[in-house]
Amino acid sequence: MKKRLSIIIGIVLGIVLVVALVLGAVEFNHKPVSHHRETHSAKITVNQFIKQVAPAAQREQKKYHISASITIAQAGTESNWGRSKLAYKYNNLFGIKANSKHDRVRMYTTENINGKNKQVKQYFQVYDSWDDSIKSHTYLIVRGTADDHDRFRGVQKAKNYRQAAYELQKNGYATDPNYADELIYAIQKFHLDKYDK
Repeated sequence: MKKRLSIIIGIVLGIVLVVALVLGAVEFNHKPVSHHRETHSAKITVNQFIKQVAPAAQREQKKYHISASITIAQAGTESNWGRSKLAYKYNNLFGIKANSKHDRVRMYTTENINGKNKQVKQYFQVYDSWDDSIKSHTYLIVRGTADDHDRFRGVQKAKNYRQAAYELQKNGYATDPNYADELIYAIQKFHLDKYDK
C-alpha cells in the first residue's frame, strides 16, 4: 500500500513538475505587448507636415463636416508644423490637455491670461500617432467640453473655413485673442482650402 501511494505521489509530482516547466517556458517566451508610438523628425518641413496630416483631416471632414483646412491649420499652428516636442515626440498636435493620469506628459505652455502671455506647466495627452491626435481633436469639436457639449457645434455648421475659425475663437478653443486670424492666415498662405474639396 505504501509503495502504491509513493508511486501515485511520484506521478502527481512528476505531472506538476512537467506542467510547471511548460508554463514557465510559455511565460519565458511570451513577449509583453507594447504600445508602439510613432516618432517624427523635429526637422519636418511645413509641406511634409501638411502632406502627412491631410489624409486624416480629410477623413474626419467626410465623417463630421469639420473643414480639413481648419484641422490642418490648427494642427500646424498649435504644433509649429509638427516641430514642437509635444508633436514630434508625443504626437499631440493640438495641445490637448490630459484628461486622465495615464498617457500624459507635463510640459510648459504659453497661455494668454488677462492679456498677458505666461508660461505655465500643464499635463498634455500623449497619443500613439498623429492620426490618433486628429481623431481626438475631432472628438473634442463634435462632443464639446464637459461644461458645454455644444461649445464647438458652430465649427461643424460653418459654411467656410473663415466662419469655422471665428467659431473656434468665439467659443474659447484657445486663449490667443488672434487665434482665428492666425488660422485664416495659415490656410491662405499654404492654400489649405484645397483639402476641403
